Amino acid sequence: MITMTQAKSTPAPGRRAMLVALGLDLVAPLVVFYGLRAAGVDQWWALLASAAVPAVVIAARFVRHRRLDFGALFALTLVGAGLVLSALSGNPRALLVRDAWLWVVGGVAGLWLIASCFYGRPGLFTLFRSFLVTRYGAERVAVFEARWDVEAKFRHDMRVITLVWGLALTLNAVVTVFIAYLAPIDVAGGAMNVVWPAIAVPLWIFHIAYTRKQGLRA
Repeated sequence: MITMTQAKSTPAPGRRAMLVALGLDLVAPLVVFYGLRAAGVDQWWALLASAAVPAVVIAARFVRHRRLDFGALFALTLVGAGLVLSALSGNPRALLVRDAWLWVVGGVAGLWLIASCFYGRPGLFTLFRSFLVTRYGAERVAVFEARWDVEAKFRHDMRVITLVWGLALTLNAVVTVFIAYLAPIDVAGGAMNVVWPAIAVPLWIFHIAYTRKQGLRA
């Protein structure tokens, strides 16, 4: 029999899975890199090993679930391309630059979100609408679009949340590229893995609180 205390202290399955995924995707590469560097391994080989961690994780998930989606395949391709580039150039910073430019794609998306706040409908409105179509159907979408047409406050709030997301994505890209090109390699390897979580955690807290307070939940 599970007591109330035990139930509270036991993480929910979804939360546990999220923590495990976060550990594998974020913590494991850092542990490998800094562990090897502490053991005296060369920067290039330490980066090589840490970059291989995501590939191993992707392969393990494929074996377990028998499914490889486009995102995982794309990430695996980038890892392979980065390793080849680094091997050909003999420069360990090539791996860091490759990872940084991947985040630039997010920065471009951020600029698009910012621009969408001033021209037409904001980007998150479009994304929310697509979510409603998939999950609830056309009737719920009609209600959502009607709010845009008649509620000035709703339009303002959608622009605010879109602008915040756009600024966050753009800031992440700028900081990551700066670190990849200018920071010492031993510092950059870990710092680049911390930038997005440091931005994403307060971003999600704001997103959840703001959408709940302003009634923007889909």
